[in-house]
Amino acid sequence: MKLNSWPVVTTSRNKTGYRSGIVVNGYSNLVSGVEAEARRTVEAKYADEWNAAGLVRRWKLQRVMNAEIKKLVADLMPEVSPDAIF
Repeated sequence: MKLNSWPVVTTSRNKTGYRSGIVVNGYSNLVSGVEAEARRTVEAKYADEWNAAGLVRRWKLQRVMNAEIKKLVADLMPEVSPDAIF
């Protein structure tokens, strides 16, 4: 090992596959991930109805889906302290 060089793989990384550290836009990434999961769930629920609907029905259905996504995000979002560092 050279002077002032760190091992490439640490023990914690071997066990989990991830390294801990501060992440830029961590809270935004958390919210985006929860929203994406909720959107996939709701879109899968309404997929058949969406494919059979016409233009006006899709417009109305999109509003129903958006409301359901918003509610699901509120339910799925973990409690995070405003002082949390990601």
